[in-house]
Amino acid sequence: MNIFFTAQIKNIVIDACVLEKDSGLLQQGCDITGGQYLKVANVAATLQYLLWVFLPDKECRKCLVLPPPVHVDYRAACFCHRNLIEIGYVCSVCLSIFCTFSPICSTCQTAFKFTGPIPPLLKAKKKKQKLGL
Repeated sequence: MNIFFTAQIKNIVIDACVLEKDSGLLQQGCDITGGQYLKVANVAATLQYLLWVFLPDKECRKCLVLPPPVHVDYRAACFCHRNLIEIGYVCSVCLSIFCTFSPICSTCQTAFKFTGPIPPLLKAKKKKQKLGL
């Protein structure tokens, strides 16, 4: 993710033309930098997609009718099960994300010391999605 944040600061647009499986990381990177993420439905039309969507620069793209942006899922995947979670436990040393509490980080082996009870994991509030017209 650091490369996407650096590209955003430097005003560099990152685009992704995906031929096989979707990539959540590339979706986030394209969204952060203002680029286009496109999953090609027909591989035979790849050249046409590249010329139409990815060849024009950022200014020219404002004049084109491009495919609608994809919905980007910004949830993180826990390091223990690779499940997408909205709220979790984060190691303060290595920033690994976990869905359940452990007194020792399984990534960097840091031992955490607590003086009180461990707070329970709260359920995330459901967000209402706006309907675009």
